[in-house]
Amino acid sequence: MSAPNARILALLELVDEAPSAQELEPYLKSDDPEVRRTALTVLSEAGDDWAEAAPYFAAALTDPDDAVRRRAADLLRELREVLRPGPEFIAHLQVAASSADAGMRCAAIGALWRHRLTSPADLLRSLSDPDPRVRREVVLGFVSLDDLDGLAAAAGDPEPRIRIAAARGVGAVGDPRGIATLVRMHDDSDHLVRAAALNALSETGCTDDTVGLAVAGLSDAAWEVRQAAATALIESMAEGAVEPLIAAAADQNLDVRKAAVKALTPRLAENPDVREALLRAQGDADADVRAFARIALEAETGFPT
Repeated sequence: MSAPNARILALLELVDEAPSAQELEPYLKSDDPEVRRTALTVLSEAGDDWAEAAPYFAAALTDPDDAVRRRAADLLRELREVLRPGPEFIAHLQVAASSADAGMRCAAIGALWRHRLTSPADLLRSLSDPDPRVRREVVLGFVSLDDLDGLAAAAGDPEPRIRIAAARGVGAVGDPRGIATLVRMHDDSDHLVRAAALNALSETGCTDDTVGLAVAGLSDAAWEVRQAAATALIESMAEGAVEPLIAAAADQNLDVRKAAVKALTPRLAENPDVREALLRAQGDADADVRAFARIALEAETGFPT
């Protein structure tokens, strides 16, 4: 039996003994990467002093071996509810946040914001990272901090996926002060970004200033944008939205029709044209559209239609 294999077997035998991080340290610092990787696993399964163990997982993000680094990143995510951060843990993560490995930068930044160990200014510096995976993790950090300024900065990212994440982040924060960012995104060149921005208005509130943008979105060439526009208008009772929504209830795309029917429902009691549109929707080819229309009409009358 080779020496590394013998050491791995010895490690695995320690699991039932609940070894401390200090007892595992010779294995965690072994010259053999497979031993180091296995030691991390044993520490995650057998350890119970999470303040003592936490720095070892963070330090392994800068291990010279890729497999060890990946295991460390996985364990940081899996154990985030139990790890107890201390100064050493933070220091290792800060070093890893500047790693040459984009995956490890992503893991370090994610661990920092999930443990509430980072600031908006720290995250903003990482928003210039060349790897979009890292920038997307930064956006999640902005959301965790309700940082609308950071999300506004991310909304101008060259990568559409990051702009989409920023729009969704504004919606997740749900603060009407984020509407200004969504307005700037309404004419984005990427239709999925436009859709994300309109969808977010359903969370921040579709104010009188943004009703026009949502109504215009009902005529967009992309069905995703039309659906998002109808969804945004659920949050508005502006009269000017009624006729465009009635037209959207006959859209060629079933998801748009569903969203339009939902948006028309709160307007049912005040507008007879809405009733007619919902009655027509009961004959829609799609079962969901028919169901939403029927439920709305039954809720108003109290009787089955």
